[in-house]
Amino acid sequence: MSDLTDVSPISLFTGMTVLSLETGNKLGTIADLFIDPINGVLLGVTLSLKDGGVAGITQSEIHSFGRDAVMVYTDQSIAPLDSGVLSNGQLASKLIGTTIITESGDVMGHITNIFVSLKPPPRILYEVRQSILDKLLGREFFVPASLGHALSDDATRLVVPDVTTEIAASDLAELVDRHIEVRSFDTAAARAGSQSSEDDTIAVPTDEDETVVRFGDDDDTVLRHPRGTG
Repeated sequence: MSDLTDVSPISLFTGMTVLSLETGNKLGTIADLFIDPINGVLLGVTLSLKDGGVAGITQSEIHSFGRDAVMVYTDQSIAPLDSGVLSNGQLASKLIGTTIITESGDVMGHITNIFVSLKPPPRILYEVRQSILDKLLGREFFVPASLGHALSDDATRLVVPDVTTEIAASDLAELVDRHIEVRSFDTAAARAGSQSSEDDTIAVPTDEDETVVRFGDDDDTVLRHPRGTG
């Protein structure tokens, strides 16, 4: 089982002090985490500055996440948000409550918490529940954010491959122990596979049109799921 001291909920970082490794100066406090909801990685953090402004810090400028502070390399590691220093991602807090739905149209539940595995490269994990009753009964489950395929413009829906139901784990440590690689389904291949030509020939996805899921370096299990099928 993994050492979960390296896995923390995003709430743990909110308000954490950010210090410069070069000067020791306090640069501000973390306002939110900025993540890639499709590839499941941490892109950086947003920072509340001492003067009341907001800035961004990319993951490449972060030296370490400690129990009491986040260390960045220099005072110049921060940049204004309007400079585009953080882009092509989403604020982690905005994903709380997002509905996870499979490519076949089945709702798996809603994201109720987000965890970060801080071993490089930092990975994102979602805690998912279907109802308030699940919370009371402790019936949550966990999925890696790298399973994401498409996030709606308003961030209320996240589409994932059907194999997500097979990968989901009831124990966070169990999920952290796995090394999971998923090649997401191809919507173009799905559309081609569902339409017939004039001679009624049906396009069937080839081996290249598959979602491939690998578990653990010491586990040879490979799940193959044809893209665009239910």
